[in-house]
Amino acid sequence: MKKLISLITTAILAASMATSCGKNNDSSQTGHNWQHSETLNEWQKNLLEAEGLPTDIEKLTPTQKRSIQHIYEMITYLNEKYGEEFIYKGYIEPGAMQSEELYAYSLSDNKKRTVTVKIDSDGNLTDDYQSKSVADYCEELIDDWIHSYLGTDDYRYFATTNACYIEMSEIENGNFQWEYGATNMIYLKMDEYNFDELEKFAVNYAKFLYEHKIDGSHSIHIMRNWPDYEITPNTAYDYNEEQEYIGYYDLGFINKHETITTSSCKLEVDYRGRAKYYDRTGEEYTIDEYFSKY
Repeated sequence: MKKLISLITTAILAASMATSCGKNNDSSQTGHNWQHSETLNEWQKNLLEAEGLPTDIEKLTPTQKRSIQHIYEMITYLNEKYGEEFIYKGYIEPGAMQSEELYAYSLSDNKKRTVTVKIDSDGNLTDDYQSKSVADYCEELIDDWIHSYLGTDDYRYFATTNACYIEMSEIENGNFQWEYGATNMIYLKMDEYNFDELEKFAVNYAKFLYEHKIDGSHSIHIMRNWPDYEITPNTAYDYNEEQEYIGYYDLGFINKHETITTSSCKLEVDYRGRAKYYDRTGEEYTIDEYFSKY
């Protein structure tokens, strides 16, 4: 059967899969008993039509017939298991080096994160969906802290999961036990680059991360003004090309989280549009030394 994957590009799919962080929920349907209907329902017909394939079951090849039936049962498995409606995103047929997989997202998920359903060699269905993921929870905690510290929502915050070795059930009182790490990017506005004000924010931010044992790479970027285009995680790095971008401050925990490294820089653009870097710093502190700054 033609691989029903045209509704999601490989690049988007790969990105979604790389950043997912959630529990691998084993299906209770051990040795799933596949149905082999000789008719197609409306959901299956609509999908086949969207893919440019025949909607008459008699005109499908045996492989196509098998795949459309499996696709429907796999999405039904998600709907029934979680009591939610899932939207189809793509499908890959089984092969010598490839498991049979369905890609979908929950209608209730505003971020439309990709959920993967797989079939193992015993016919068991498994998936990687959680109603509230570790990544979502961490982002929510950090975003709430930024908003509380600044007293405004005039900032931008983006996060990308790097590693996740913890499940929601293992997190107590917001303690991620250094088992979750992300690239966290915060963009703040300042009329002029003020290192003392920036470092004060960074130290308090680091205290929050340390308290909750959140690992990863953390950067704070300074803008005079926001660009006039819509900001998304995919365009965040475009900030750095704007003349309004005036500096940054990076930090990260090392040496089993007993030490913190920082780097910062002031940036100006000359009359020829060339970036000039000033006041570069690169320091390493013990946790106590760094936290005692503010």
